[in-house]
Amino acid sequence: MKDIRYFTNGEETIEWNQEECMHMGKCLKNIPYVIDKPGVYSISVSDSQFRLIASLANHCPAKALKLK
Repeated sequence: MKDIRYFTNGEETIEWNQEECMHMGKCLKNIPYVIDKPGVYSISVSDSQFRLIASLANHCPAKALKLK
C-alpha cells in the first residue's frame, strides 16, 4: 500500500508520495509542522501553507510533491 498524503486548502490539492520521497530535507526543513503528522493522510492547511508547499513541489528532486 502506498503511503500518500494529501494537503488541501479547500480548492486545490497537493499529493506527497512518501515512497518516492528521497528525503533530501528541502521540504522537511521548511514545513515540518505540516508534513510530520503520522497517520494523517488528508491534511487541511491554510492558503499560505498551501502556497509554500506548492512552491516547494517545484523544487522537489524526486517529484514526490505534486499539484493535483
